[in-house]
Amino acid sequence: MQCFNHPTEAIGICKHCQRALCPDCCTDLNDGLACKGVHEAEVTHLNTLIQNTKKSYSSSPRASLFGPIFNIFIGVSFLGFGIKNGSEPLLMTLGAGFIIFSLAIIAYNTKYFKKITTNYDA
Repeated sequence: MQCFNHPTEAIGICKHCQRALCPDCCTDLNDGLACKGVHEAEVTHLNTLIQNTKKSYSSSPRASLFGPIFNIFIGVSFLGFGIKNGSEPLLMTLGAGFIIFSLAIIAYNTKYFKKITTNYDA
């Protein structure tokens, strides 16, 4: 593979423009190469975006439990009020619906996050 700018052997590819670069044309930014004096800022920004995505992805399994847990609380509240008011059918149905829906969401999220797990060095 030849350097984009020179007829010398390339050592890598710019992470921003995907051009082959020789040692004279590139800057090593630890997480990728960039065209010297041209794409350092873009590659640094891209690396920041990748790191932020890794952090947000790693917190997704915990964040996906807040909604269903809140819905279970609402469902238990409806069931409690339904039982307190002499087995009120509407409140009992709403409570059971909230609980069943929440358990289904928890089961789906658990299955989904097991399927797409990756090993990030976050």
